[in-house]
Amino acid sequence: MNRIPLINAEQAPSEISDLYNTVKGKLGLIPNMVKALGSSEAGLQGYLALSGAVAGGKLATRVREKIALRVAELNNCHYCLSAHTAIGGMLKVPTGELESARMGNSPDPYEQAVLALVESILETRGDVPDAILENALAAGVESEEIVEVVTNVALNLFTNYFNRLARTEIDFPQVRPLEIAAA
Repeated sequence: MNRIPLINAEQAPSEISDLYNTVKGKLGLIPNMVKALGSSEAGLQGYLALSGAVAGGKLATRVREKIALRVAELNNCHYCLSAHTAIGGMLKVPTGELESARMGNSPDPYEQAVLALVESILETRGDVPDAILENALAAGVESEEIVEVVTNVALNLFTNYFNRLARTEIDFPQVRPLEIAAA
């Protein structure tokens, strides 16, 4: 059960309703996370602004989804794992690639370098060793993309932490963190 109430479109003040319409136009639905964020216009606007900014960046959508999956896996965020697995499926990313990304793996050297960078950012709280950064650059990850990787990590930390705090009811096919699923 949600610890932050869901604000349905019918109950939402007009400024929140307008933001919901933006989300619905992009996704075709208003996810429970967005309805919970609807308790705060500033929180919802912040999420949508950062989400919109990274969507317009240089990183490919499939790479951003793999970043989201790795961050969610490391944070044991059931909601975000479920949402981004569903979104990855809608993008036609093969299931095996999505599962590998959750474990921090990719057969593609560029994506592997991105996932290693993501993990290092989280483990070191941004104090990434030179070797990891050099490996990313050598794999073709450009400086602009490195900035976007950090931005995507920050966005996903926000949603992971929010959904864990709110205990947002999962409204996608449920996916459990690998560590928990194996137990």
